[in-house]
Amino acid sequence: MQYRAISADGHINEPPNLWVENLPKKYRERGPRVIETPNTKGHAWIMEDQTRPAVMGFSSFYFKSSKRYDRASIIEGFKNIKDRGIRYEDLFPGSYDAASRVKEMTEGETDAEVIFNGVSTVWNGIKLMTDKALSLACYKVYNDWMVEFQAYAPDRFVCNATLPTTGIDDCIAELHRCADMGLRTAQLEAYPSGNFSAPTPEDDRFWAAAVELGMPINVHQQFFFPVGDLGSVVNADGVPGRDKRAKALGLDIAAGEFQVILSKLISTGVFERFPDLRFIGTESYAGWVPYYLERFDESVRRNRRSWTLPMLPSEYFHRNALVVYIIDEVGLLERYDVGVGNIMWGPDFPHSTSSWPVDFQLGKEFLERAGATPSEIERIMWRTAADLYKLPYDDPASVKIAA
Repeated sequence: MQYRAISADGHINEPPNLWVENLPKKYRERGPRVIETPNTKGHAWIMEDQTRPAVMGFSSFYFKSSKRYDRASIIEGFKNIKDRGIRYEDLFPGSYDAASRVKEMTEGETDAEVIFNGVSTVWNGIKLMTDKALSLACYKVYNDWMVEFQAYAPDRFVCNATLPTTGIDDCIAELHRCADMGLRTAQLEAYPSGNFSAPTPEDDRFWAAAVELGMPINVHQQFFFPVGDLGSVVNADGVPGRDKRAKALGLDIAAGEFQVILSKLISTGVFERFPDLRFIGTESYAGWVPYYLERFDESVRRNRRSWTLPMLPSEYFHRNALVVYIIDEVGLLERYDVGVGNIMWGPDFPHSTSSWPVDFQLGKEFLERAGATPSEIERIMWRTAADLYKLPYDDPASVKIAA
């Protein structure tokens, strides 16, 4: 197998009947299900303990781009649904059907894809369930479906397990179960203990298991998104509704952002204790990394007495961590400070930040514009992802072919 493009960031939308049909019978009426909203007649997710439905947003709405930021195509599509909400029939069929996904990937010139959950769909509700047994059952149903999805085209799909937030034992057990079923990576929705704010000593059992299994661990941007009971409009002030509702629930949203998580894992010695752990900030971009590392290193040099680790933060980052970008021209220009081998391309299909079906062409163009060499383009566009997620490949006859 030879590759030109492996997306390190793609998404599904969970099938509307996934939990209704697959949860144990005692849970089915309490688990996630799709409803029609009374005003817009759009689709939304609801479940036990959730007071605000998580509506289907425009992020997965079906549209084709002809160039970067092709807003005209989106606006034209919006005209057809301006008086109603998004429904499942408006979405990319490949966001829940594996056969359709392969066709969409082929049209988008993407050879393989790392698949994440729907993010702004059911996950806030599942994480905030008071019945932890029900919550755990929801994670297992989803992960079983990911195994089925990946099995349709295992040379093209690398599906993430989504790990439960119900406690360290559940998290480790599900990691092992998913690895046994053939999944090659996993994403965290909290620290392994289930804590949303900080790592705990018991998390080391999880990190050890991830290393033993050879499973890279992802965080997709952050732990909580502004949907459902944390729903909020997005404006110049950010997502004030989410922050207000999170505070009422006792949640520290900022503590669950990738940069904060990364800082805590470095400073608490996780990467020192587990040098073979691979930790990925997906859709976290790269342009911030050089300044972040510069300031982190400088703070250590100025406060050596309180820093007991043998390496600098930047050294831990370059050995253990990777970041995934959609479009990040600044990050590509600074690729040597970030680390060429620490960057992966991931266009976020089918979310609205994607420029499908021209993502590959744009991705290559931006790298060429940044002055990347053919071998650097190859590394960022597919080779690092192939190595990390154990996708076998034949070395191309020349770098030019791979790039």
